[in-house]
Amino acid sequence: MLSLTRGLSSLSIRPLHLSAAVNSSVFMKKQKKMDPEVAKQRETRRRKRLEKEIRSMQKHSKKPKPVDELTLDVKSSKNISERRREAVVYSEEDQDEYAVALKDYTRSRNALQLQDDKWMREAIRMQSKALDELKKIDSELWQKAVQPDTNFPLISNGPAHSPPVKGYIAPDGDYIDTTRSWT
Repeated sequence: MLSLTRGLSSLSIRPLHLSAAVNSSVFMKKQKKMDPEVAKQRETRRRKRLEKEIRSMQKHSKKPKPVDELTLDVKSSKNISERRREAVVYSEEDQDEYAVALKDYTRSRNALQLQDDKWMREAIRMQSKALDELKKIDSELWQKAVQPDTNFPLISNGPAHSPPVKGYIAPDGDYIDTTRSWT
């Protein structure tokens, strides 16, 4: 049996020899011996630089985010003196004229509202009077007149704010986050 296993191993398995060249990669750098004092100086410099970056990050993190409406662009800030307007001082006559015009406008709008209201009330009153007369003449015709007309589609919008439906699971929709981030 020993002779059989020797024959198989020599045929199918090749001996594998590892050398130093195979163990090390071409991309691996050979480590240089460094003076411990120089290594310590480099480490302290690197640590100081990192601490400085951390301090600057903490300093900038306290600044509030800029608001677009409150910032002034450079182009506008250069001619800010030209953009300032003097406060307009109205004379007493102009103020009186403005007040009179405002009162006239309010009166005209009020009169128009009253006229529209009167017209609507009159139309409703005449309609109900006509229906009463029709009811006296023919009750079947009155029943048909009172029925809603189904020949045209009725589109009505309900209240804009309605109570939530219990047990309703809202479908997931697409949401695109447009929030700007300052880093």
